[in-house]
Amino acid sequence: MELTRTHRHRYIIEDPARFGCLCAAAGLLFVQDIPFWMTLAVVGVTQLAPILMAARALEQGWSRRWGAKVHGSVFASNLAMDFTNLSACTIIGALLLARHFNSVEVVKPLAILAVAVCFMPDVRLCRWLLSGDPVEASRQLRTGPALRDPVMLASLLATAVVCALDRLSLQYFLLSLIFLQFNGMLVLVDKYLPEIESRFRAGWKALLLEREARRLWLTFAPLALLPLRLALGDVAAWCIAGGIAVVIALPDLYRLAQGLVTTVGNLFKVTPAQPATYIVLPK
Repeated sequence: MELTRTHRHRYIIEDPARFGCLCAAAGLLFVQDIPFWMTLAVVGVTQLAPILMAARALEQGWSRRWGAKVHGSVFASNLAMDFTNLSACTIIGALLLARHFNSVEVVKPLAILAVAVCFMPDVRLCRWLLSGDPVEASRQLRTGPALRDPVMLASLLATAVVCALDRLSLQYFLLSLIFLQFNGMLVLVDKYLPEIESRFRAGWKALLLEREARRLWLTFAPLALLPLRLALGDVAAWCIAGGIAVVIALPDLYRLAQGLVTTVGNLFKVTPAQPATYIVLPK
């Protein structure tokens, strides 16, 4: 099967998880009294993210099926899409809990956030940032800045949302994450951890230094920020969020400093003159 057919962008009408979350958000927003069958249906919708994650990667090595040259773009695009689906299902779970606990003041903001997350991939931001050719996109992801990486951008946006939400919404988010999406997080780790390509023998070096590994654990950084903000407060949460942003931007800053040092060194580099060549003619 061709790469462009398998790993292509799916609009919301083609994505069962996002379309189901959109319908669930509309139902939870406009239905006055939620019946039991609707609760079961919404819980089923929240399980679409881990089901689709597992269905699209039935065997180990799925990201290397088309070769190493396109591995980076396949890995990053699938991780960004799965993280979006996981986030949408988490918001729907939080919205369901808010309706059942009669927290009317947070229902409308959570519904708006769910709709925004569902439609976010259809903006096609990656089409503007990355090349349409998978080989060139893999090269850009490997050597380009973090702002061209869809996973890093998604992590920054999720971190900003966690810092901006009120504490009551965060409590529903955390409950939804623990009771409805814990299996989704396990599937996410199981799907992407074996696909990380590493130049190091030691596993901890790969998890800290490889860009693909950084993509994976920076995906979980905003989720880990949820209980930390509830436990430590807003100031500590903003400091941790700043640390996440620094970690994302650190490789680019390192490359920038390295290039600056190289440029300055070339300015003061003294090139030795070529030795003169003399031709001695016989008398």
